[in-house]
Amino acid sequence: MKIKNFLYKNLKQLLKSLKQIKKRSIYCLVAGLLMALISLLLNHESIYIRPFEIERGSYGTQKTPYKINLDAENLMNGMEFSVSVSPRKYDKEEADKVFLEKIEELKINILASNVDFEHINSKLNLLNDLGDGIKANYAFNPQKGDKEDFKYYVKYQGLIDGSGNVRNENFKIDETCDGFLEIQLSTEIKDKESPYKSEKFMFPVRIVSKNMNELESFKIAFKKAFDEKDKETINEDTIKLPKLVNNFRIKYKEKLNLSFLFMPLFGILAAILLEARDKELEKEKIKKRIRYLEIDYTQIITKILLYVSSGMTIRNSMIRLADVYQKSNSNKEKSDERVAYKELIVVRNKLLGGYSEVRAYEEMAKNINLRTYTRFLNIIIQSIKNGNKELKNILNMEVQDALYERKQHAKKLGEEAATKLVLPLMMMLAIIMVIIMVPAFMGM
Repeated sequence: MKIKNFLYKNLKQLLKSLKQIKKRSIYCLVAGLLMALISLLLNHESIYIRPFEIERGSYGTQKTPYKINLDAENLMNGMEFSVSVSPRKYDKEEADKVFLEKIEELKINILASNVDFEHINSKLNLLNDLGDGIKANYAFNPQKGDKEDFKYYVKYQGLIDGSGNVRNENFKIDETCDGFLEIQLSTEIKDKESPYKSEKFMFPVRIVSKNMNELESFKIAFKKAFDEKDKETINEDTIKLPKLVNNFRIKYKEKLNLSFLFMPLFGILAAILLEARDKELEKEKIKKRIRYLEIDYTQIITKILLYVSSGMTIRNSMIRLADVYQKSNSNKEKSDERVAYKELIVVRNKLLGGYSEVRAYEEMAKNINLRTYTRFLNIIIQSIKNGNKELKNILNMEVQDALYERKQHAKKLGEEAATKLVLPLMMMLAIIMVIIMVPAFMGM
């Protein structure tokens, strides 16, 4: 009874688990099995045409490799052999018949854009591989009338090359050349190692001059006339140019060298580059001015705070700061003077001359036109107008901000300097590599 209950319980659990399997999972499993079956059927290609027969390659193809599995009774089972099956070959009678068929095809296709064999003036369609294992060789044999004339043969030999090009560029308008286009076909036949060749097929052809317009004809005639003049005056210092070609009178003129037209372009380019250079120098000058102002700001505001803390007024502090700078920089060149200190000297002169203190500071802020100086001078102007007792604290806070800004500015300048050093370092690395590699290659 216990065994029966155990089996019933496990069977019930199994059925419950099968019900939890989603239908799509079953569909995926079935689809995978179907795909495997289809792949097996598609990729299974039998090499056997009929029992004990495999296919041979067509005429003119290469040997076909096969892998065959075989069982030898009472010797081995499932042995694999690699074999190569030779392509099919004609017998002599079949080859002669195919030669005649290919010649008939050639008669139609060989002319290409030419009208007939009596008016050959452009390239022929000479195919070397005619398909079905048939090869073709061509040769042009110029002949004059019924008998071959040696001079005639020498003059026109090679008039048609193996690619079908017709070399009649130098033909006169009514010039022609008679001859035979010889064609010999060849193929592989059974019971013979060397290729089997047909008899030569002779196509009588007549090559005529190209169909040229007046311009093309003139170009050829002028070249010929020029070469004749060159030969006639080979022993003279000069060559006389032809004056009449194909009934056209000729006038000669020198080709004008137009390179001088580029000179204005170079001038315009130089003007643009100089203007760009001036703008770049102006930007650099402004950038340098701002950099000096930012550097001097911390010094000026720190000294002003020091003077004010010692009991001096703002007015006397400005005058004192300008006097100290002027004495310490009296022997230096003007280019070394700082813009901010120069403005302080101007303010000092105004104050000593009875100028309004507020107005002097306002004009200084306007002349410098930098946010930090404008804020600092506005604080001073407000303290003068309102009698601000917290001036020292405010100036102290400005000094702290100025020191922080100066630290950030110094960090930025350091990063710019490091960036500018990258190119020189790369150039030095390249030079070192050349110094090391060149002797190594020379010693090999």
